[in-house]
Amino acid sequence: MRTDPSRAPRQLRQAQFHCGQPPPAAEPSTRIFTFCSRNERYQVIPSLYDLASASILISSKAGLVQLIAPSLSMSPRTTPCEARGTIHAAASPYTPTRTGARRAAMPQADLTSPQERRVWGRDRDWLFAKGGGKAMKAKTLLVLFIGACALSLLPSRLFADTPRSLDWPNHGNDLHNTRFQNVDQINRSNVNKLRPAWVFHTGVLDPLSELQVSPIVIDGRMFVTDGHDDVFALDAATGKQIWAYKPLQTDDMPPIEQMIVCCGRNNKGVAFADGKVIYGRLDNVVVALNADTGLVAWKTKLAEVGSGFAINNAPQFADGKVIISLSGGEFEVRGQVFALRASDGAVAWRFQTTDPKSYGAPKSDQFKRGGAAVWNPAAIDRDLKLVYVPTGNAAPDILGEDRPGDNLFATSIVALDLGTGEPRWHFQEVHHDIWDYDSAQPAVLFPLTKDGKDFKALGHCSKNGQYYILDRRNGKPIFPVVEAPVPQDPAFQNASKTQPFSVAVEPLTPLTFVRPNDTGFPARPQYTPPGEVEFVMVPGDDGGCEWNPAAFSPRTKFVYYGTRYEPTTFKTRSGNRELIPTPTGDLHLGSRFTNKVPGSHPFGLFGAMDTRTGKIAWKIEVPLPAKSGLTVAGDLVFFGESAGKFHAADAETGKILFTFDPRKSKIPNVGGAAASPSAYVAGGREFVAYAFGGNVPDRNNFSIVDPDAGKVGDAIIAFALPDKGDGEDDD
Repeated sequence: MRTDPSRAPRQLRQAQFHCGQPPPAAEPSTRIFTFCSRNERYQVIPSLYDLASASILISSKAGLVQLIAPSLSMSPRTTPCEARGTIHAAASPYTPTRTGARRAAMPQADLTSPQERRVWGRDRDWLFAKGGGKAMKAKTLLVLFIGACALSLLPSRLFADTPRSLDWPNHGNDLHNTRFQNVDQINRSNVNKLRPAWVFHTGVLDPLSELQVSPIVIDGRMFVTDGHDDVFALDAATGKQIWAYKPLQTDDMPPIEQMIVCCGRNNKGVAFADGKVIYGRLDNVVVALNADTGLVAWKTKLAEVGSGFAINNAPQFADGKVIISLSGGEFEVRGQVFALRASDGAVAWRFQTTDPKSYGAPKSDQFKRGGAAVWNPAAIDRDLKLVYVPTGNAAPDILGEDRPGDNLFATSIVALDLGTGEPRWHFQEVHHDIWDYDSAQPAVLFPLTKDGKDFKALGHCSKNGQYYILDRRNGKPIFPVVEAPVPQDPAFQNASKTQPFSVAVEPLTPLTFVRPNDTGFPARPQYTPPGEVEFVMVPGDDGGCEWNPAAFSPRTKFVYYGTRYEPTTFKTRSGNRELIPTPTGDLHLGSRFTNKVPGSHPFGLFGAMDTRTGKIAWKIEVPLPAKSGLTVAGDLVFFGESAGKFHAADAETGKILFTFDPRKSKIPNVGGAAASPSAYVAGGREFVAYAFGGNVPDRNNFSIVDPDAGKVGDAIIAFALPDKGDGEDDD
């Protein structure tokens, strides 16, 4: 609704009203009530639940116009309004926060179109005037008009702010891997009421398997995988199974015992492309399933079973291509990234991740077995036509004797041409890696303004604990990176003389010992080359930042991620070709490093880093090293702990607002939390889904800290606010 200026008083004709009309520029998917004072513009961003019970309080004597709703707050923006007067608030939750002070909590509503409700004033006497007469009459008309505008929004517009359906269409929601969902039905004021809305059990309780899936949601259907390469289509609102594809039960793939895979049987999820659900299996076959029926549409084999390769990565889909890769660096394979045509599975291009000269060729042929596998999802910038892949460690992991050089493109972020697969730039985070310091975490793409310049940024945390912020157009650091000297002995390791330190970005990861070293082994500084004397070092081979995905919020401009304090011992010798036997394949590491170190006092951290300053905004210590991905939904960040607790925290402050504790739950087979949350809306209701199945390394290494570390489970739980249709509370 918009006023007719010809029928308004003179003072009102001098104002611009936007009640129901989008302004020229507004932040995406945000609806804001704006009140103006002489020096500031106060914007109220209410939550949907609050506005459902909101009322308008109008007082001409006090000059007060106020939306009364639980948890509603106001904060100023820097744009002045050229209007005279003040805005009053009734109680502290509503008190405006002035520029320069810490912003008050503002639950924000997810809105399907950018709309801003504005009241602008040019005549200094008419808006919230303190006197009487014509100004008071104009003011009264104004506040009545504001009330009419607001009331006209209920319920037709404000109730529509949470859409009937809101997808999570990719592994990281968008191809930039931000893992951000602009939805606020669940918000700061009500997240403490969160509860399991439905539970689905995959039926796989294999102690050698894991649940690391990030659920995909398309048009009310959820698609998930498990550690046995099963694929399930579920009703996203109820959790009821629509169809299942179980290749092990139908002999569509070899027995699981034949699969060679490091560190646990797992699958990180699917991609959705042109009506097909596409994923990779541990037998190196990429399968496309009809999304409606679960029937096979096509299959493409990328490597042989038993070759050391495996696919546990989640593919990404862009411009008709499915980006998928082979893992297996611990078995001395050569990393490979593929683009397949989504229409028929044909290979469009292939990129091999080891550069022969950088591995000492022609004197050495170790590049053929040089690792650098890509085992986590790519990020994609469709405008730049670039695919950003995080590569794993060089192989063998701890022995650099036969691979002199920097060993490109191992432990790097590599930008590939989306159309051809040709490398456009790379940034190596660890030169000549001999510590198993994979660049495992998926990269996150976000906009950044620094020193008055706008950047297309890429953020990434390595297992080395450093956080790098790069210009994703060319790979150049936006925040300075310095090559610093590092230890060199023993000489047979061919150690790099320097390593890249991100000196201007504060690391969340402890880069040295912050607990007593009670291991009985001598402590050595980071980047000490392993030799014949066993020592303990921080970060250890697990990091730092492991594979678990980070998130980015455009509201706070923070990157959210988890990291690990996990001192590891290292030891090797020249010519070490010993194998480390495991139930899923013998590892070729060139050493016998140890993760399970008594007296090392491991723990985890989750936190937020302000991308504008490079400083840590907040952090939370948890008892076990972090292996959960994070997701931001509105003003909340969700993540889990190794022993299974699942949290919602204030994305701005880190304050824990909700915790699901499986030990207090009646739900069976809730395992450790080593997956990644997905937030979506189905049937008008917001859900946050998480897979509780634990992971093998934590299961093996941290039972000395907590017997439930990495616990086996098969439960996929969707959390939501209480609904009349829900059954008895399960938590």
